[in-house]
Amino acid sequence: MRILFYSREFCSMRDVILESIRGHEADTADERTLAEKIVSAEVLVTRPGAPVEAALLRSAPHLKLQQQWGTGLDSIDRAACRELGIAVCNTPSRGTGNAEGVAEIALLHMLLLGRKYAFAAENVRKGRMFSPRGTSLWRKKACIVGLGNLGHTIAERLAVVGMALRGVNRSPIEPARLESMGVGEFFPLERLSEAVAGCRFVVAALAHGEETHGIFDDAFFRAMDRGSFFINVARGGLVREEALLGALNDGHLAGAGLDVLAEEPTRADNPLLTHPSVTLTPHIGGNTDESGKGILEFIQNNVDRLSRGEALLSRRDIS
Repeated sequence: MRILFYSREFCSMRDVILESIRGHEADTADERTLAEKIVSAEVLVTRPGAPVEAALLRSAPHLKLQQQWGTGLDSIDRAACRELGIAVCNTPSRGTGNAEGVAEIALLHMLLLGRKYAFAAENVRKGRMFSPRGTSLWRKKACIVGLGNLGHTIAERLAVVGMALRGVNRSPIEPARLESMGVGEFFPLERLSEAVAGCRFVVAALAHGEETHGIFDDAFFRAMDRGSFFINVARGGLVREEALLGALNDGHLAGAGLDVLAEEPTRADNPLLTHPSVTLTPHIGGNTDESGKGILEFIQNNVDRLSRGEALLSRRDIS
């Protein structure tokens, strides 16, 4: 089958893709070459945030599958795909290296903020030792908002470092599964403000959609304890950035760790970029050596199944 990987990032990792895909033709495209190459493609692999217009899908008569590299389907025109009979699949986060990498980034931001890394590095340069005094993760309470595959993976890691965990989710979760995650207390999403009270760290691992867009707003940040930390490794659209800035600027929040922003890439004058209480990474949570291998293996398996006429894994085009 002819597989087209569409994004600038895929073009930069073209050699890795070509070496990894077996038994099929693989190619890469960016914005300049997509219209030309999609015409002959049978499978289109896209990254979150790389939308493909319905007109381009209609120009691809051989296209049978749009496979997302990652879990988010925000940029896929699912209605156009249904109309054209194109299957839509995403890549499960847990077990492919994606959720595992994002969980590590969440932990990284928590450690950087809690141990005041920027101040510590400056003290080393100035010859000031044994300062600053940090906030340990051990014995602190964390609230994980969203207990899907990503939230589950984060919870496992935070439990290991000795944190007490609360979980928030849109749908109920069986007690046995909560116990397997290490989550001791559970709250439905409508009790979010109640859930974050008393937690030193709040980690966003929630799916982004119409229901959750901007859910982390001024009322939410004011419900968090004074001096607590907010971590977002999910999607930038979940956060009202002006509300987050307000809570940081008046000292209500001690800090925020962000792997995602509302606009990516963000504008150069976004005050979050230079805020002293913010740690930033450029949406790299799921971008690791292990996730690269795991996701390509999943895509290879799905394309093999498509070529044999078998049911596809993680299919998401059914309304």
